[in-house]
Formats: sequence, C-alpha cells, structure tokens
Amino acid sequence: MKSTLIRGALGAMLLGSAISASALTLNLTGFSTAGAQTVSVTGPTSSTVNAGAFTGSLSGAPGFDANPFYTYCVELTQTFAFGSPLPGYSIVGGMSYFGANAATIVDRLGKLFTHLGGVNLPADAQTSTAIQLAVWDSIYESAGSFNTGSMSVGTGFQVTSASAATVLQATNLLASAALVTNSMYSISVLTNSSQQDFLLIRELPLPGTLALSAFGLLALAMVRRRRA
Repeated sequence: MKSTLIRGALGAMLLGSAISASALTLNLTGFSTAGAQTVSVTGPTSSTVNAGAFTGSLSGAPGFDANPFYTYCVELTQTFAFGSPLPGYSIVGGMSYFGANAATIVDRLGKLFTHLGGVNLPADAQTSTAIQLAVWDSIYESAGSFNTGSMSVGTGFQVTSASAATVLQATNLLASAALVTNSMYSISVLTNSSQQDFLLIRELPLPGTLALSAFGLLALAMVRRRRA
C-alpha cells in the first residue's frame, strides 16, 4: 500500500513536469520497422486506417526525450502527415487530457504498458497493430461496457474489420493488463489542436528513488529557509 501511495505521489510530480515541457521537437518519420496492418474501426467516428506504432525522435521534452521514439495514436477523429519536425505540439498530463473518465483511462493505459514493459519496437506488424487497437479500446470504451473478451462488443469502440489473429492478440493484451495490480508508467499526451495526438509513456522510478528525491527537495528547502 505504501509503495502504491509513493508511486501515486511521484505520478503527480511527473505530471507537473510534463505540463511545463516547452520548445519540444517532434519528428515522426513513419511506422516502425515492425510495420502496420489495415483495420476498420468505429467509435467517435468510423474509419479504415493503417494502425501500428510510429517511430521518430523527440527532444526538448525533459524526461521524454528519445531517439528512436515510439508512440501510438490517441484519437480516432484526427489525422496527420509524417514530417520532420511536426509543429505545434505540447505535452499534457493524462489526468488533464482525458476529462471526466481520465482516472479510468490512465489506469487502463498504465497497466497495459506495464504488461508490455513500456513502449518498445514491436516484434511484428500484428503485435504493432494489436497494441494500437488495445490503446484505442482503453481510451474509447466506456467503463460500463469495457470488454476485454471481444472488440466487436461495446458502445464506445469496435473493430469492424481486421485480422482475426490481431484482434485476438489485442483482446489478450487487455485481459493481461487487467491482471496487473499497479501501473508502473505515467501517461501523458503530445497534443495538437489540429492534428493527431500521441501517447507519451514514462516509467515511474522505484519508491526508493522517490524517497531520495523527496529528501533532496526537503534539504534544499531547509537550506533556503536558513539563508532567508
């Protein structure tokens, strides 16, 4: 229980740092080398798209900088074109971004990527697409009808056409994520008012690391107080 509270406190700290990130440079050059598959889905809108992990680089975003950088789509209602760099992006914490159902969505996504061990290069196109489907289902399926057993059932998100093996892998990912006790990842979003938004996943340091950080901050505050 103590460990859970510590990670929760750290999540709040990381959320603040994510929101203040500025002057970031986002480059997305294409789908990852694993590839992607074409799927048809329905949710806030119905569309047929190539689904899978994107790759590129991210800099100027402390704690998130990566090259290669891997990410997944958040929205079903926006598009974008691969580019270098992609202008106009900022970072928003998941609890602010996802609105009224944020706690549920952040928990689902955190546990999904805890099960996956973070955001890494997928093994193949099927895995890449399955992860994207699991992400969309975690975001768009309502709490009451969230169903890890089938992506053709639900009111918020459905897969209407895709490889049966890919859909099975996606539902298995969700079922495994549901068994995770505590999320080990914070969830943020690279957001743009006119283009597709992308997931930002960051591993939460172990409780001991947080304790040391808190001690350091406390010591610094005491030194400043004495000087004042």
